[in-house]
Amino acid sequence: MTHKALLIIDQKIDIDKISDILKSHFSDIEVFSTGNDYNLLDKVVSVMPDIIIFDIDYVEDQLNNNLSVIIQILRIKQFPIIVLSSTEDYNKVLKSGAINFIQKPYSDITLASSIRTSVNLIQILKSISVKEQEIEEKNQKIQLQIKNENNQREIIIRNNKEIMADIRYASRIQQAILPNLSIINEFFNEYFILHQPKSHISGDFYWVSKQNNKKIIAVGDCTGHGISGGLMHMLGSVYLNEIVSNGNFKTASEILEQLREHIMKLLNQTGEMGETQDGLDIALCIIDNDNRKLQYAGANNPLYLLREKELTETKGDRMPVGIHINFNKPFTNHIIDLESNDQVYLFSDGYADQFGGPMGKKFRYKQFKELLISINHEPMNIQKEILNNVHDKWRGTLEQIDDILVFGIKIK
Repeated sequence: MTHKALLIIDQKIDIDKISDILKSHFSDIEVFSTGNDYNLLDKVVSVMPDIIIFDIDYVEDQLNNNLSVIIQILRIKQFPIIVLSSTEDYNKVLKSGAINFIQKPYSDITLASSIRTSVNLIQILKSISVKEQEIEEKNQKIQLQIKNENNQREIIIRNNKEIMADIRYASRIQQAILPNLSIINEFFNEYFILHQPKSHISGDFYWVSKQNNKKIIAVGDCTGHGISGGLMHMLGSVYLNEIVSNGNFKTASEILEQLREHIMKLLNQTGEMGETQDGLDIALCIIDNDNRKLQYAGANNPLYLLREKELTETKGDRMPVGIHINFNKPFTNHIIDLESNDQVYLFSDGYADQFGGPMGKKFRYKQFKELLISINHEPMNIQKEILNNVHDKWRGTLEQIDDILVFGIKIK
């Protein structure tokens, strides 16, 4: 699918530079350009681009006027606009409606990564828009048809089936985003993944990657569950892939800090009252088998390490990946020495928070730790079966209250 990019830039040397960057990274992109003149809005309407790259420094001391031009463009249509500028006032830029802000001077890979992320988001948003339109059309039909009492029950049943089909389709998309088990099998000899979504779509997700000979593993718990959590999962996976592919990090904590920056920019989170508080809790570790070291950084979620029936907990920072009172604070990078047969566990809060038992109380982390210690002599696949059976017995007839995810790894 060909995408159209409109460059609003005065200097031909800058147009040529950015055009070369786009064409070298995106074979399916068509580039248009224009300067700042009285025909600018007409140019936008005639091209109807998929994305706009706007250099707002084309006239000195005209920042506010140039930002007002962005507002005028967005009145035509909600185009994804990437702003280039040497200003440090990124809040003002993002409030104008721009999807992203790149401060000059910038590198080629920074611009290319921003475009790639925007293209991914365009595709996601278009899919969501199509689904929303379909649902809206179905709702309108229901309102008209429901007047006929004889057909009311059949209409409800039919539309429920359609909605469930849509949800199952969304679930298949989410499953496709999760790492393929064949890839995980190449990374680890012994491991298990216990993943039980509360509904068809989960806000809990696992993610794996590799850089050189180091394995990178993450377990995330997004705000909410169902469709809202699933959307955050997709964004989290897209950004983690982008961060690792760029390779501009040395520690696990730097990955989380870059992930936080991406999510806050996407959701326009600046710390003001009333804005969205969406984000995610996550535990991320980098395993270096050659040097027998493990790096860990966490946003609310801890890491457990079991060694010879002794469990050690390494706690994450008490803040999410997203807007928070401490969003300017860096994440802590923990370094743990590894030994053969160590067992590492990353997990969300769903297992420990489940209500059940004879008194209908939470399972809690203390009992979760004791359970892991008691089964640590078992192979990893058997540990998964035991955890699953204990959860089912504890929950009994009560409803599952949250998504559940436990990722266990045995070190060679």
